[in-house]
Amino acid sequence: MAPPKGTQDPIRQSVHVDCPIDDAFHLFTEAFGDWWPLAVYSITGDEAETCVIEPWVGGRVFERTRSGAERDWGSVSGWDPPERLTLSWDPAGVGDESQTVDVEFSADADGTRVSIIHTGWEAPGVAVCSLQAEYAELWPALLEQFFLKFAAEQVVLTC
Repeated sequence: MAPPKGTQDPIRQSVHVDCPIDDAFHLFTEAFGDWWPLAVYSITGDEAETCVIEPWVGGRVFERTRSGAERDWGSVSGWDPPERLTLSWDPAGVGDESQTVDVEFSADADGTRVSIIHTGWEAPGVAVCSLQAEYAELWPALLEQFFLKFAAEQVVLTC
């Protein structure tokens, strides 16, 4: 049976990181501002200083500017360390609260598989359609950035 008209498939991406699951979860959440490419993907552009995931259900996902102003990207709707994180997601500020990003962390050989499932593309509108295409290309690059940041930190820690 075909999916109902107007529904869109979720975006699914994953990356393997050579670290224990606890470390991968910690880096993804607590060090979010260290690996997220804020210079390219932010609301406030050059004024953006960091981005944060508050570590509890109901916590905010937001960016902070150099002047201290904060702009919300979404909220934490699921917090189950170190296996899962669920976020409402609207960093583009289009007012679409139906976007959800699930991040799952699972044991994978000698490391951790970090998987992103981005859903909520059913809302009508050109903005949402263009965002889906953008995120389909963006999530692999972001996961690679996350992996490279983790790899760089591991080299520093082991030297």
